[in-house]
Amino acid sequence: MADAMTVLIGLDLSWAGIQALPWPMIVTLGTLVGILIALYMERYAAELIMLAALLVLVCTGVITLKEGLAGFSNETIFTIAGLLVVGVGLQQTGAIEVISRAMLGQPKKGTPLLRLIVPVAILSAFMNNTPLVAFMIPIFVHVARKLRTSPSKLLIPLSYASILGGTCTLIGTSTNFVVDSAMKDANMPGMGMWELGWVGIPVSLVGLVYLATIGQKLLPTRTDILEYAETHPREYTVELIVRPSCSLIGATIRKSGLRDLPGLYLYAIERQGKRLSPVDPDQFLLTDDILCFSGIVSTILDAQKIRGLEPIDHHGQVVPHPAMPDAAVLQGAPGAAPRSGNQLCEAVVSPTSPLVGMTVKEANFRSRYHASIMAVHRSGEKIERKIGQIILQPGDTLLVDAPEDFTRRWRNSRDFILVSGLEDSAPVDHRRAWMALAIFAAVVFGMTFYSDHAALFSLIGAAMTVLTGCTTSREANRNVDLSVLILIAAALGVGKAMERSGAAEWLAGNAIGWVEPLGKVAVLSVIVFLTGVLTELLSNNACAAIMSTLALAAAKSTGIDPRPLLLAVAVTSSYGFATPLGYQTNLMVYGPGGYKFSDYLKVGIPLDIICWVLTILIIPLVWPL
Repeated sequence: MADAMTVLIGLDLSWAGIQALPWPMIVTLGTLVGILIALYMERYAAELIMLAALLVLVCTGVITLKEGLAGFSNETIFTIAGLLVVGVGLQQTGAIEVISRAMLGQPKKGTPLLRLIVPVAILSAFMNNTPLVAFMIPIFVHVARKLRTSPSKLLIPLSYASILGGTCTLIGTSTNFVVDSAMKDANMPGMGMWELGWVGIPVSLVGLVYLATIGQKLLPTRTDILEYAETHPREYTVELIVRPSCSLIGATIRKSGLRDLPGLYLYAIERQGKRLSPVDPDQFLLTDDILCFSGIVSTILDAQKIRGLEPIDHHGQVVPHPAMPDAAVLQGAPGAAPRSGNQLCEAVVSPTSPLVGMTVKEANFRSRYHASIMAVHRSGEKIERKIGQIILQPGDTLLVDAPEDFTRRWRNSRDFILVSGLEDSAPVDHRRAWMALAIFAAVVFGMTFYSDHAALFSLIGAAMTVLTGCTTSREANRNVDLSVLILIAAALGVGKAMERSGAAEWLAGNAIGWVEPLGKVAVLSVIVFLTGVLTELLSNNACAAIMSTLALAAAKSTGIDPRPLLLAVAVTSSYGFATPLGYQTNLMVYGPGGYKFSDYLKVGIPLDIICWVLTILIIPLVWPL
């Protein structure tokens, strides 16, 4: 293989040299250029572009059909799919709030980005970053709502922080093991657990500071549901009662975070028949307090998922509840109406509806429609009165706790102008939160100490999440984003073509041939640069394997100690920041963040350059060339 590398070094990039290239290599290089142009133009979805490229490579014979489809059976795909299901279980049981508080505290507007991404980087040093990011995406989306910002401001930093953390230890990413194996095959001592930390830790610290400062300013602000709602407000009035199981009891309004819910305003508290308005931020929350909110529907969904906050029964009767003492029921205390439906729906009252002119309490909505009114919106008017006393008018929008078939049964009814279901509005089953957390912990433990079986632990976790009732199979299917899985699987096939055709080795061999006469640091610089460029185009493991072989050949021909070159390959093959193809975690946040290809270029190219330069400066100081 070393002789083959020596031949490659003699290649050139002239037109005559390119014409002399094998046909598979020309097709692969042309396809690669086409992928980058198509992704940058953004006329078509990224997964369609990647699939089209994969078909070209298969149809032209660069790779076989079996090799092209191998990415779809890759363990990574099943690992990510399983983790997405486990993440749904965390969301639907409220366990995600527990994890978020443990790792990130109580983020609020003004919380520095560094506070959010440092824990991610630390965790990534000790566990595979692909499952870590899969777990953290829904948490960071949730945090974005609390910070009143777009997820696009947080998800690229999440991916990049996990990548940086993975370069600090041997077990941080599987790429490190590829280089470690190359060292042992060359009769060199393998890498120590913390050997990479000499370069990985300082580079990560600088990289995290960049993300929290310059990088944050370069990140886009994509319009999401929250921002649209704030500029086109549809404010509902909703009442929630504080049950004895609520973790916020005894906390002040300010410390409970109820004043920091984006798009939701706590305008009154009803306590033992008395109305407290305006609400003092230092007011303590007590059991059976009725909290009166007005705000947008997305944040109402967040509020009603807090353990122990339940909607009020507005239907003229007190609903028995396990958490309510019998004495409270007999005394006519306000009754809770725990979520009983499978989703929330919005229903607009029509002029011919029998509900017009009735109060919510008189409408007997539950008996008539087998659903419960949670909140009311009236266009152009802020309603600050008890929901049960609101007299319904044509055009009022009702937020309804309803069964799955509510929209089908009442969509064409003359009682409503419009009926539509809301996504991600399934009720939270806090009783199973401990179970979801146990499954999550078991999966993380298994992946950390038995990383070769990551897909197995992920799929077992997904199965247990459904079997234990932490989520339903329907919700699991709905939350597995096939576009992300297709994109990653197709990208693996394209990377295989780069490797199989020899295109990657050809590009690398030419560059080393140019700079070899300039000295050892120049060779190190080219190894770092080539590894950084190739890792944006290939899978990281393929890049590490190719560049490890090239680094050994370059060390032999130049008399350089191969160890520093191989360590440079190990860390740099993870520095894939400039394209969504650069690292699997970049692809994972592509859709949820609403990113464009150019977003990665703007934020990632400066970070790539910073990491490359620091690596070139640090390595000769620690491992003399």
